[in-house]
This record gives sequence, structure tokens and C-alpha cells, in this order.
Amino acid sequence: MKQEKTVKKSRPLLSFFQLLAALSSLAMLYFLYQAQILPIRLFGFIVIFYILLVVLLIIISRKIILLAILLILDILLNIVLAFVFYKYNGYLSQIGKNETYQEKYSLITLAASPLAETGQGEIIRIGILSSDPYKETVEQYLQADASSREGLLAKSLAPSDYLGFTDTLSLISALLNQTNASDASSVRTIFLSNGNLESLKDNNQEIWNKLHVLQEVSISVTPKTIETTKNTSLDAPFIVYISGIDNRDHTLPYAARSDVNLILVFNPARHQILVLNTPRDFYVPLAMNGQNDKLTHAGLYGVNESIHTLEKFYDIKINYYARINFDGTSSIIDQLGGVDITLPYAINTYHGHRSYSPGTYHLNGAEALDIARERVSISWAGGDRERGRNQEKILAALISKSQHDPNILGKVDQIFASIAKNIQTNFTSDDLKYLVQRQLTSPAKWQTELIDVDGKADITSTFTYQEPKHFVWHPYPESVDRAKAKLQEYLK
Repeated sequence: MKQEKTVKKSRPLLSFFQLLAALSSLAMLYFLYQAQILPIRLFGFIVIFYILLVVLLIIISRKIILLAILLILDILLNIVLAFVFYKYNGYLSQIGKNETYQEKYSLITLAASPLAETGQGEIIRIGILSSDPYKETVEQYLQADASSREGLLAKSLAPSDYLGFTDTLSLISALLNQTNASDASSVRTIFLSNGNLESLKDNNQEIWNKLHVLQEVSISVTPKTIETTKNTSLDAPFIVYISGIDNRDHTLPYAARSDVNLILVFNPARHQILVLNTPRDFYVPLAMNGQNDKLTHAGLYGVNESIHTLEKFYDIKINYYARINFDGTSSIIDQLGGVDITLPYAINTYHGHRSYSPGTYHLNGAEALDIARERVSISWAGGDRERGRNQEKILAALISKSQHDPNILGKVDQIFASIAKNIQTNFTSDDLKYLVQRQLTSPAKWQTELIDVDGKADITSTFTYQEPKHFVWHPYPESVDRAKAKLQEYLK
């Protein structure tokens, strides 16, 4: 009788906990379903298990203490799992989003001009790039109501106030060779994206010293569609293009030099990954016109040009891409506590001014980034080719560290924040979830093979910069043929 009274008194509280357990179970199952970690069949088994658990809780409803313990444990477990799956969904949903973007441009004149000395005056005929991927947006910006703009651009311009030039060299030459204000072909200023500006600064210091940046502006642009060949299934072999952008203002503009060009072939059936590095200075035909240029310069005409140039060069179709800002890689390395890299030779880095003897080093993000950028002090070992190999080493070390770091769970928030900020990709969250699901349900160690292509060093003109002549690598045909054969081997 006493036990029955105890049960009756505890019934409202038990009913509340049973309801809470049921709701928390539903929430956990919902987020588990959204996470797509499990195949639908296995997810069904989990649902059945939870139904049986509820039945069990009903059967033992008269055993108050045992029931209370099970309910509390069930609720706590559900809350933890629901939170984990919720965070997991949030992480993957951040990657690849590129809904809005601010492209940076600079208004430039001659350093010796009165306009540079005073910073005041009227803008007469601005030179712009006709090959700028955002040419139409630039024109709209210049012509739009300028009430919200400041500085020398604080007025609306007519189409006659700016002139288009086909390439950066012609644009700069028009500024350097300006004649008089009445000459219709004369320009007093140029309006150039910061990606092209950084390239000019690095490629021709003599010309750069003659220029003066009057004003820097940010223009809202609609992100360009990146053109890749979508594969039919992630269970079949697929190709990923990784483009490393060494942009110093921590952005990922659509048009920017690609200093890292890695082609990854994933063969899920064999659990194999091929990593092909193509040096940034490889002298290759541009897809848009067949003219030879350095591979890195293809990026100045947009990501699509880099993709299509590599596709034609290797006779492949790229399915996915990932553009990575070097600064993002540096942040992730720091968050993981550094990486271990073995250097077979001495390196003296231009960036950071650090010196390394042969050996194994534990590097932080800045140190690893310096080595990833270095090519001058290792020119005897292959320069740009060897730099690519070092970048592959750092990437492999980063993957290894993320797999073996015992504290990785506590760093996930920071790591994904860095990834989302510094990576653009056409992998959807569903694509990424499926890849994780496949690895979890069919765990296997992936084998990675690193290869590269070789060539002959030369100094010659490029399409983007006829003058001054640039250092390039003329591809060895047999080296390229070997890479093509290896790519096809992994695609079978």
C-alpha cells in the first residue's frame, strides 16, 4: 500500500521526465538525420532501438529508482548527442558559402603627378581593364550616383570618362605615356583590382615605384559561377582542384594569382588519392586564347580560367574546386599546435627571414607559411617545383596532425571558423556529409601518392606581361605525359 502511494505521488514527476526523454530523443534523432552520418538503413535501426527503449521505460515504470536513473541518463545522452549533431550540421553548412563579396580596387596615378602630390583635383579619363571579370560591375559603380562615395571618386562618371584596355601592360603604358588632357586616348588615372595590382607590384618594381595609390575602394560584386564538370557520384573517382591564393589582404577575390595549383584525384573504391603539383611558373597555353603564359597568371582572369587551362593541359575534367587563402592555412596550423616538417636541405626564407638547416622542425603557422612561399634560396633544388613539393609536405603534415591530435574536439569551433572564412568551394554540405558518412561506415586508410611535373627554366615574355620578361618553366613533354597517364590510372 505504501509503495502504491509512493508511485502515485511520483507519477506526475515521472510523466514529466518521460515526456522530456521522448522529446529529447526526437530532437536527437532529427539532428542525426540532418547530419546524414549514417546510411538510411542504419538510421532506421537507431530509430527502432529508441522505440524499444521507450517500451522498456514503460514496462519498468513501477520500479521508481531504476526508471528515474534510466530517464536521466537517456535525457543527458540525448542532449549531448543532439548538440554534437547540431554543431556538426552548422560546421558543414558554413563551408563553401559565398553569397556576397567585396572586391577591392585602387585608383592609381603617377607618383610624379600634381594629383599625387596634392591628392586633390578632377578625375579626367580613368583607364580600366576590359578583361576584368567584373568589368560590367566596375562600369556600373563608376556611373552610379556617387553620393555615398568619398574622395576623388565622389562624382558620377559618364562612359566617355573612362577607357578600356585589353591587358594590364597596355593599361599601365597608357598611364605612363600620357600626353595631354585634350588627347582622347590619354588617361590620368587607372582603376585596377588589388589582385592585378599585387601582381604588378611583384613583377615590375621599377614601374610600381612610378605609381601612387590615390584611393582604395570596395565594390559589392555578385560572385561568379565557377564552371566545373559535375560528377555523377562521389562513389566514382573524382577530381578536385586546389588553388592557393597568396593574397596579403586576407581575401579570396575571384581574379587573383594562383600560387598553389594542386590536382587531387580521389578513387573511393581503392581508397587512393593522387596529388599532382603543377608549378605556378609552368609555361602553359591559356584556355581563353591559346597564348602561352605562366600558370599563376591564369588566375588573374578568374578562377574559371585556371580550371579550364589545367583541364586542357592535362586532358581531364575537374569536378570540384577549393580556393584557399594562405593565411587560413596558417591559422589552422596554429590552432592545431603546429606541424612537423622534415627539410632535406638548408632554407633561408625571404618572408620572415628565417634560416633552417637540414632536419625535422616543429613549425607554427607563420613559419610553415614562410617555407610554403620560399623558392629563391632553393632555386638550386628546383625553385618553384621544390616549393610545390614543400607545400605538399605541409598539407600532408596538416592532415596527419588533425587525425592524431587528442585535443582536436576542443579546437573544432576555431578550425571551422578559419576554414569557412578562408576557403571557397563548390562542395555542398550534402557532398561533405556523404564523404564523412562513407568513411565512418566503411573505415579504411587512404593511400596518398604525390607527383609533379618538370620542365626547363627560361626567361621569356608572357601573354600577361610582354615586358619585362619573366622566369618560366617550359614543360618537358615526357613529364607531362607521365602525369596524364597517372591521372587516367587513378580515374579508372
